[in-house]
Amino acid sequence: MSSVTLGGDRLGSGNKQKIDLKNYSRSTHDLSYLWRSTMSSGTLVPFLSEVALPGDNFEIDLEADIKTSPTVGPLFGSYKVQMDVFCCPIRLYNGKLHMNLLNIGLNMSQIKLPQISMTADGTKTGDNDQINPSSIFSYLNIRGLGRGDSAIGRQFNAIPYLSYWDIYKNYYSNKQEEIGAYIHNDQAANTNSIDDSMTKITNSLGDDYSFGLLPIVLDPYQSTLIIQFTDEYEPAIETISLSYSSQIYPDGVTSPITNLYSSIVWNLANNTLTCTLPTNYWNTNGGSTITSLNYDGTTVDFKQKPKVVTFPLSNIDDMREAILSATTTPTAFIIDRSSPAPYGPPLETGDLGYCKLSSQEGLGLKTYQSDLFNNWISTEWIDGANGINEITAVDTSSGEFTINALQINNKIYEMLNRIAVSGGSYDDWLNAVYTHERTRSQENPMYCGGLIKELGFQEVVSNAQAELADVAQPLGTLAGRGVLTGKKKGGKIHIKVDEPSYIIGIVSLTPRIDYSQGNKWDVNLTTLNDLHKPALDEIGFQDLITDQMAWFDTAISPTDEIIYSSAGKQPAWINYMTNVNQTRGNFAEQGGSNGNQGGQMYMTLNRRYEKNSEGKIKDLTTYIDPSKFNNIFASTRLDAQNFWTQIAVNMTARRKMSAKLMPNL
Repeated sequence: MSSVTLGGDRLGSGNKQKIDLKNYSRSTHDLSYLWRSTMSSGTLVPFLSEVALPGDNFEIDLEADIKTSPTVGPLFGSYKVQMDVFCCPIRLYNGKLHMNLLNIGLNMSQIKLPQISMTADGTKTGDNDQINPSSIFSYLNIRGLGRGDSAIGRQFNAIPYLSYWDIYKNYYSNKQEEIGAYIHNDQAANTNSIDDSMTKITNSLGDDYSFGLLPIVLDPYQSTLIIQFTDEYEPAIETISLSYSSQIYPDGVTSPITNLYSSIVWNLANNTLTCTLPTNYWNTNGGSTITSLNYDGTTVDFKQKPKVVTFPLSNIDDMREAILSATTTPTAFIIDRSSPAPYGPPLETGDLGYCKLSSQEGLGLKTYQSDLFNNWISTEWIDGANGINEITAVDTSSGEFTINALQINNKIYEMLNRIAVSGGSYDDWLNAVYTHERTRSQENPMYCGGLIKELGFQEVVSNAQAELADVAQPLGTLAGRGVLTGKKKGGKIHIKVDEPSYIIGIVSLTPRIDYSQGNKWDVNLTTLNDLHKPALDEIGFQDLITDQMAWFDTAISPTDEIIYSSAGKQPAWINYMTNVNQTRGNFAEQGGSNGNQGGQMYMTLNRRYEKNSEGKIKDLTTYIDPSKFNNIFASTRLDAQNFWTQIAVNMTARRKMSAKLMPNL
């Protein structure tokens, strides 16, 4: 029995006018299920999304089995398999519930749940014609809108969608970068110039123009040009156009040739373009130069490379503020294609179709495991305007310098440093300033527990000859496959629910990466005075020099001055305290999976920093690009989901609900 005071409880009102309310009995319900999906590394995939009611007690026991597509060689590396479970109160996404409004309990229909507004082609009713099965909406249990005569619209409960991105901001994002990352394909029209995206170009003479660097100078007497494209362009290319300059000297006078190629054949079977030249155009003085190669497609390739898109992390806070401020609106808060990233773009319609039809559309990306090159503090926090150094600078403008001023500024400096290294949020501030972890009211999704396992790779020795990608695989060829090791941490989760909520579970695969492109920090030491001295411990911060990540990010001036770049700030002397995995030899050289270009980097989980147009590091980020770790697999498509994941969610809920199926008569 529970009791309330007639008309509402008030402090000091006494025990009279108490009314007993009958408690509801509880029953136990088995909500267990198996969840199976393909995955890429680095993506944050929801595997659990269940409604929880006040008074519920959930007992969850997680177990997982993960296998991989075959690998073309042994892989020296492993992945961290992580399953995390969160409790997300519905109250977080409705301002009226935060205010404990008067009389709202008599009309809870006023409490509108936020909605996702979607559109689709109602005439397409195949299994996956409206929503891609590996998109964020599919993982949150939205599989289609319905059938109709043309374009149709429908709204869905947005609480799981909002919870997913709140979880992302609080538990997976790198707040120092102030950006998040997710997979999004804007479905722009397929009209592009192809320059360095081809794997190989050859001609009838056997000349090799590897990687398709333009311009391509063709020699006389060539009759055929063969261009081999990467899988990224298959099968979106429908037509090919060539721009070229050519010359022939029948009269000793240069004149342009039109319609140089008598036929252009695009072969979808092997992703090859063959251009045949009329032989009568060529003599010993002739020649042609291809200046550009363009393709034009009117269909969309949903299997092309997933595009990693970044967005300001503040957008997630802005969305919460917009929802919580909409207390006077009688209608539900709507998330649609006009909403800011990451909420709206997956709902957009591009030139070639609905974005939600793209592979892995809308999935957030997690960061690499913490190490020397994936943890830093924003330079602006330390050296920028209103940064720690500026705030704690001792004012000497009056010409006076006192020890008291130095001491107080030093204490402020130490306090601000504690705040900076902790993360900078309100909870971080409490912990850093008062060394006290408060009892948190649930204003954000709450982490409840999870399961951590390790995915390793076993060697597989071929017992028969075979052929892979036109390359002979002799008897005894080494390959591999991924299997879970015996390592296990956690898995048993207990959740007590006090208000209407959602239980959200997210699984991820994080590569434990190696590095090969950087110069180690100690090779730049010049004198013994550069070494660490105990008396100089705790002196503050140092720059994270990117020369340690990739040597090409360091510039050398005409006078041989070394110009370093910095990714951010780290505690001083941290290089003496930690280390990173390294690869050398052929493992540090890129090459094809069959080794035909010499390199065997594909056999490691190597962090391959890319260059931008200025020659600096293009991808100086801690977020994982899933396409960079498909080299080892037999399926090397840039969108390949090579991890076959099966999760057993053994879940029972004891809740205030009758287990009877028939009413009492």
